[in-house]
Amino acid sequence: MKMMNDETFQKHLSDLFCLWHGVRRHNDPPLVEDEDEKNKIIMSMLCRLLTEIEIRKEHLSQYFNVSNTQDLMEEWTMLTWNVLCINSRLQNIAGRNKKTPETVVYSNRLNQVLVDLVNMTNKTNIPGDYTLMYPNFLVVGSNFEKIIFDLHQLYQHLLCLQNPSQPELTSFYQQMEKYAEDMYTVINMFKHFCNDISKELWYNVRQAQIHKMITFEDIPEEVVNKLVFFYSQMMYRLAVLSARLQGFKYEMTINKKLFEKQDLVIAMCNYVFFALELLMSDCILATEPATNGIFVTNNLFPLNCGALARGVVFKQFDIQVVTEEAAETIQNDIRKQKMLQHPHPISGVPSAALLAMKPTNGIKRSNNSNDSANNTSHKKSDVNSKEFVTIYPIYNNKFRYWSGTYPYILCTTRQKGRQSTNNSIQDLSSNILDIKSHGKRPIFYFHIKATMFSPSGTFADAHTLSLPFTIATRRNQDCQVQRMMSSYTATCFWLYGSNVQDGLLLNWSEKGMTWMKFKHLLMLHFKVNAEVIRGLNEKDLDLFQYKLLCNDCVSHSQKQNVCGPAQIITFKNLLCPHLRYECGSTNVRFSVWRGMLEVLQIFQDTKNNVKKLWEKYLIWGFLEFDQIANVLENFESALFMRLSFVTGGTICFTVKSSTHLRQYSTNNVIHLEPLDLKKLNAKCLKDYINDIAVSENIKYIVDSNLKLVEISSVIKDLSDGRDVCNEIKTSKDVSSNVTHSGNINEMQHIRFTAMRIAVVTCKIKPPSDDYTNDEGNINSNISDNYDYSKNYNRTSNEIYNNYKKNDRMPYFPYTNEGNDDFKKELLQLCNFYGKSKNEIIEIISKINENNFVGKSSSPTMLHTPMSHFYSNGAVHIPKQFFNNNFLPTVSNVDIPSSNH
Repeated sequence: MKMMNDETFQKHLSDLFCLWHGVRRHNDPPLVEDEDEKNKIIMSMLCRLLTEIEIRKEHLSQYFNVSNTQDLMEEWTMLTWNVLCINSRLQNIAGRNKKTPETVVYSNRLNQVLVDLVNMTNKTNIPGDYTLMYPNFLVVGSNFEKIIFDLHQLYQHLLCLQNPSQPELTSFYQQMEKYAEDMYTVINMFKHFCNDISKELWYNVRQAQIHKMITFEDIPEEVVNKLVFFYSQMMYRLAVLSARLQGFKYEMTINKKLFEKQDLVIAMCNYVFFALELLMSDCILATEPATNGIFVTNNLFPLNCGALARGVVFKQFDIQVVTEEAAETIQNDIRKQKMLQHPHPISGVPSAALLAMKPTNGIKRSNNSNDSANNTSHKKSDVNSKEFVTIYPIYNNKFRYWSGTYPYILCTTRQKGRQSTNNSIQDLSSNILDIKSHGKRPIFYFHIKATMFSPSGTFADAHTLSLPFTIATRRNQDCQVQRMMSSYTATCFWLYGSNVQDGLLLNWSEKGMTWMKFKHLLMLHFKVNAEVIRGLNEKDLDLFQYKLLCNDCVSHSQKQNVCGPAQIITFKNLLCPHLRYECGSTNVRFSVWRGMLEVLQIFQDTKNNVKKLWEKYLIWGFLEFDQIANVLENFESALFMRLSFVTGGTICFTVKSSTHLRQYSTNNVIHLEPLDLKKLNAKCLKDYINDIAVSENIKYIVDSNLKLVEISSVIKDLSDGRDVCNEIKTSKDVSSNVTHSGNINEMQHIRFTAMRIAVVTCKIKPPSDDYTNDEGNINSNISDNYDYSKNYNRTSNEIYNNYKKNDRMPYFPYTNEGNDDFKKELLQLCNFYGKSKNEIIEIISKINENNFVGKSSSPTMLHTPMSHFYSNGAVHIPKQFFNNNFLPTVSNVDIPSSNH
């Protein structure tokens, strides 16, 4: 007969145990109420399973003594424990309903399977030497070997009892009692060892989980495999002892009919069963949250957990959300049962949130046909919320363990909790935060209770806690407000970054961390949340070491200079709004963390090209303005891009163009207006670069390796190799029935000339950072050469009359700013069309003088100055005032004092 695959075999075992205990899972048929009918179905299923168990036993015996691999050991352990589980339940049926020929046959077959399985081992022939990993196991292992050998000797003595006399029975019973005491001592020693080792192994697994939350790196398989190997090794030893005890009990009560010490044998069997339950009481691994520690109410999320101990069948996984305080209570109860060395019930704790399970198709109920299929938000009325949800396990054939997996779990509402000893605030209202928390959000855990079918004939529980997380509520829409989300992300960052581990818990730390550790964590946070390969370097963050302290967030005990570099960073420093910018009437304050969150939001937008340019090293990190100037000193003309917090999280451009040198005899840098997320949503970075390059006649970008990269190649690369310039349409064809008064069905074709929106820098006189000083110099030079009347009225009758005479083209008095604007716009126009100075002069000379509004021959446009406006002498205008790229230098200009 062909052997079942593992998944099918485990499913049959689960079906049998669920029917035995009246468990109805999702999609199961109604339970059978009639006891006789139920027993008939059980016997039918048991017959099929026993046949499969015997086939597997024969298959295992061919290899077990040849190569004792871990897989064979786990297969042997699984068969042994499940035979014991079936046998204990079969005996319960026989005890309630009296023995039937069918139950007797099945009991004999089960016992024979156990005998054959035990004979495969002879000794505790365990693959791998566990003493090499844990030398202190040498004493425990040798004592365990001894009690198994002593049990074998006691079994041989039992076989020799043929019509024993009372003294022989008394002596035998005394040996049994002595053996029971020795076995209890060794089992207790075994429990202590298992408890110590499991603490160490679980600590390593927890550290790996925390590391994954920080770096998004996969958990090393070796860390989890060590824990799986530990459970397999210990369960194997207990299975060998338990199987031998069961064989001893069968021989004593069934074959020898000795019932006087039956209770002692049952007590010894149960003691081993309880040791197994205690061993497995912490074998559950919760893998959620895996990378994101923030859950949003009414948003779907997956939930995964599994049993690392391979051997027994699991009934169900119950999941609830608990507060920090409740998690502490649960962990204390787990430690208590380990200390008492006996399975101990875990205290019931209230749920901190209501959970619900959506249908596996994941479709939410909605009356709006326009709702997006990707919308994971759900209304509370859509689901049946409960204090906890139950997931029925499935067998993972690849990794050979029972797992609880459900893809669509959601948190619907929250309840006010109690104050934790760690100062967690349990009321999650966005406007109710404890002053002492400094922006810390409440922390929660998933409490997972796994129920298994115990060999004792009843159920046993295993408990664990997930990694901590926060819950953002939609009640006040704080999950959609950036300032709210910054406190959630900061809470998770600080909790995992501080990494104050206490068993399964992560405790909140107010002590702070060193600047070096904080900088390292912030670099990791940027890299994993921006989803980039290239991260920030250490120098990128040095700028913020001076921006993390103030008198409000530094205690006197810290003894730190708020104006100096921060050495110790606390959570309060992280969220305190030290950064600020002022622009006109705008005055904004924000924290370093808020700025980083805004930068990350820019990176998370896949359409703005920021991530691609960052990965190509074309965008620099955070720099001081002096550093930017130093970099651009070595280049005549270049574009420089960088990250900045100057007005929040932004991308900034700095331009150095040779055009400025020709026009203004200076080549200082120009800092263009920062681009925030809103601007980059409206126009991608590629288009900004292209327009700035055309406007400023710049051909290269300086990358972070101090190399010049052609802008044309960057634009082409971002356009998937297409020549974007040649693809710009010069016209747009439209057919419409609106543009004529004829038949409504007739369409008229119109060809429109296309227009595009381009970015043109708005500069009056570069560079922008020294414009004010130069403007003062120009004004002072003008004042020295002109004697302006203090009472000069720009709305004089002459100006007003001249304005009326040419009302179609208003004339405004001459101002220096207007002239600068004209030169600036003319230069940009020349650069846009690629015209040189000589070409422009030639073009202007060919234009008729009458086409100019301000032509000198027009009497209506020449205004007679007031008699005291000019001095009687010639005025010498400074050379620099009229000097530009298009006109020769004018000097010694005589301005007459009379009308023409």
